[in-house]
Amino acid sequence: MMNGPSTEDRISCLPNAILCHILSFLPTKYAVATCVLSSTWKLVWTSLPNLCFDDRLCLEFQRNLDLSTVASTRFENFVNRVLLSASGNINKFSLRCCGLVDSSRLKLWVSFATMRNVCEIEISLNDDECIELPHCIYTCKTLEVLKLDMNFFIKTPPTIFFPSAKTLHVILNTIDNNFSDWLFSKCPALEDLSIKGYIYGTDSVTLNIPSLTLKRLRLELEAPEEDYITKYKVIIRAPNLEQLYIRDHGPGLYAVHELHSLTKAVVDYGIECILDYDSPEDVAQADVAQAVVDMLRDIKNIKSLSLSSGTMFT
Repeated sequence: MMNGPSTEDRISCLPNAILCHILSFLPTKYAVATCVLSSTWKLVWTSLPNLCFDDRLCLEFQRNLDLSTVASTRFENFVNRVLLSASGNINKFSLRCCGLVDSSRLKLWVSFATMRNVCEIEISLNDDECIELPHCIYTCKTLEVLKLDMNFFIKTPPTIFFPSAKTLHVILNTIDNNFSDWLFSKCPALEDLSIKGYIYGTDSVTLNIPSLTLKRLRLELEAPEEDYITKYKVIIRAPNLEQLYIRDHGPGLYAVHELHSLTKAVVDYGIECILDYDSPEDVAQADVAQAVVDMLRDIKNIKSLSLSSGTMFT
């Protein structure tokens, strides 16, 4: 005689390490919610190696400002509770906020992650407020991946900057001459760099990118339409660079040197920024075209090269 369907909870019988690995694929909100399933699951989530917070999953945005403020406070309290309950080291700390986040709370959360030997940090904030990066984030010896989509500034750069970071992706509201100078003089292990940002003003800006460790470089630069007279130059000297992606709507003048290891390149000039130049004060189209030709001439032994229509037009 056949028995009925088994009601045995086989998943809960798995070792905690496996249960924790399963939960690591869920957003932190849902992973924490498993604590109500049974006594076995009550504390499993506290050992999660990846803590990913997204206020879109925790908040229902309201037109009423008071309700929105209450919801934001509830989200911040949730993050606090999870971080205080977490045990062990953190592999990844991810924070995505569409609502406003108190800067002091953010510094506290990042400090907690660095104290738990975090390897990867991703922060995306939809906030115009310029926030100072906590000192601990750029001196953390275990941090290997940092991705920042936020308006931030560094008050006093330390002697060494991101000592173990191999991947750095940043979105910047303003890029100046000082940015690349301190970045490449203080990041000894950088292999993957992505910079997306704006260059304002009428002063000439030069971005120097010298690196012996860099393998992948992605640049997405733009001068706002009202600042098309901005002149900027990008100089890349990276003998171990393997992949290069340039998307330019400035336009900028690029010079590349010693790219002996380059195998793949994408060059995308926005055609609209070329067509808009009709003032003698502006960067001449001929200068841009010559810079593109010189750059392509210096890219040798490449296996894959993609050029946009704007690049071809120059």
